[in-house]
Amino acid sequence: MQVKQQSGNDTLTALELFAGAEGLAVGVHQAGFEHLGLIEWERYAVATLRLNSERVLGTDPARVIHAAAQSIDYSAFAGRVDLLSGGPPCQPFSTGGAGGGQTDPRNMFPTFLDAVKQVRPRAVLLENVKGLTQAKFAPYMEYIQLRLRFPCCPLDPEASWQEQLEVLKRVRPADFADEEKYALAVRLIDTADYGVPQRRERVFFLALRADLGLEPAFPGPTRSKLALMHDQWVTGDSWLRHGLRPVEPLGKRDRTIRAALQAQAPRLPPDGRRPWRTVRDAIQDLPAPVPRGVAPQVINHVQHPGARIYPPRHIGSVPDMPAKALKAGMHGHGTPGGENVLNAEHEGVLRYFTTREAARLQTFPDEWEFLGTWGACIQQLGNAVPAQLGEIFASSIRTQLLSVRS
Repeated sequence: MQVKQQSGNDTLTALELFAGAEGLAVGVHQAGFEHLGLIEWERYAVATLRLNSERVLGTDPARVIHAAAQSIDYSAFAGRVDLLSGGPPCQPFSTGGAGGGQTDPRNMFPTFLDAVKQVRPRAVLLENVKGLTQAKFAPYMEYIQLRLRFPCCPLDPEASWQEQLEVLKRVRPADFADEEKYALAVRLIDTADYGVPQRRERVFFLALRADLGLEPAFPGPTRSKLALMHDQWVTGDSWLRHGLRPVEPLGKRDRTIRAALQAQAPRLPPDGRRPWRTVRDAIQDLPAPVPRGVAPQVINHVQHPGARIYPPRHIGSVPDMPAKALKAGMHGHGTPGGENVLNAEHEGVLRYFTTREAARLQTFPDEWEFLGTWGACIQQLGNAVPAQLGEIFASSIRTQLLSVRS
């Protein structure tokens, strides 16, 4: 995937918090936004950002701000930002991060919400893990949504979030001018449904400032598992495309779906979507990875040794389905056993994904170079938003913003 350039006449501005290795920011850039700042604290991610911001995106690396997001004075960006985006650290709300939620000191939602209040961008795009939608986090989810809708609501900074929530619940839209409040949409999506070769369920918040007179709307999904299985088991196109013999589905449910599809045998996918992209689709044109100590022909395509699987759950990713979600590791450090593994044992392959392969699964451009050890690179990738998804959502936002731009 190549990084695309937009004409200067229709460029909008963006600011990103918790930029990480810049997956979301790459997509936002590809959609035609110019970043005024990219804020990140982790040192390897900052090094990756600075290298690629200049070399790949043509952005001044000085705009990569190496600082804790909560230490920034966001008033300096007030009135200058069209899109404020970011993904606060997900560990507080993920099973891998112990699920401490709003009590976890790594919870940075308040920092992001404070930034919305100070910057008052025309649009907000916020991402986090599916775990945030668990019933136990429902009150905090309500708190996040109300703060996004009414960022200018006066709140006692010394009050608990529960006390602030009670204040927010009493707010009426008429209490604030249109430029002080937002229309909000929230959606839980699977990235595979948008063409990313990886199953990655994430919750997105899309807010548009009320004075724009726009309703926030997410682009609809374009791909499906049903269409992939139709491609494999009705037309056989998937196997023909790769020059392969059919591979038996792993699960009983998928074998049942295959039988039903073959019994019906329609020529077109039943849901009208295109097939999910698979691991094989994403990495088939890459050469074999090289051992450590050997210079690779492809950036970051070096094999990390020692991959194992732990049936029945931790069995890695099979080639002819989208990959399982890449994992950053327990508490954000270290690859968990049986994860981030390519499992093609029927082809004699069982190994870790290389950094380049993981980047393909996250739809980064091939020229995007990751800095740090293999573990540090996988941590950056495991915490990233797929670049392609960022572009799809940001392009939709850009179209809406340009429709009302004076």
